[in-house]
Amino acid sequence: MERINSLENLKGMPSTGSSVRGSGKSILGKDDFLKLLITQLNYQDPLSPIQSSEFASQLAQFSTVEQLYNINSNILKSIDASYATNRSITNALVSNLIGKSVAVYGDALYLNPAQGASFGYELKGDAKEVEIRIYDASGNVIRSFKLGEKKKGRYDFVWDGKDSSGRDLPAGTYTIKVSASDKNGKEVAVDTYIFGVVEGVRYKQDGAVILINGVEYNIADIVEIKERKGNGN
Repeated sequence: MERINSLENLKGMPSTGSSVRGSGKSILGKDDFLKLLITQLNYQDPLSPIQSSEFASQLAQFSTVEQLYNINSNILKSIDASYATNRSITNALVSNLIGKSVAVYGDALYLNPAQGASFGYELKGDAKEVEIRIYDASGNVIRSFKLGEKKKGRYDFVWDGKDSSGRDLPAGTYTIKVSASDKNGKEVAVDTYIFGVVEGVRYKQDGAVILINGVEYNIADIVEIKERKGNGN
């Protein structure tokens, strides 16, 4: 029987533990390392046993592997605990947004016929031409506005809730699109945002989202937060 006097001879041996990956590569954990060390002792040549210095060196290697494994485990536990803590704090803070007036990046615009609808857009550069299009649920353009030249920055806009023929449109959710081009005809990037009151918070697996007119928005998409004005103000 072939004798094993060094861990170097075991490098080509397949691992049967949970450390084997589907990629075909073997990743040795501390348990695998210990099994190899024991196997080496069981199969060593009695006429040429492993030297004490070499055995001590291999024990030191095992100790190093175990320490690295423990450090890695502690780091992962710390990351998990930190994530859970941050998520709990975020969820608690987000609940304070309920009832607040916010501006949030998005293009779903809710129309209240009695009040019209307000939204805004942010030009990433100076524009020679700016056009706003409003679409219904079927994707039809029901109103458009040509605004001409605008400088880089944020602009608010109020839609009166009428279509291109001057007819009042029913309450509901519409879609806004803003396009812009510079003096050379090159497209200028534009972000749109809507205004609304946070009705509630929904907690999902990947984080909390706020609800405005039944539509979900990510916390990171909030542009502005204001106290809601009371009646008569």
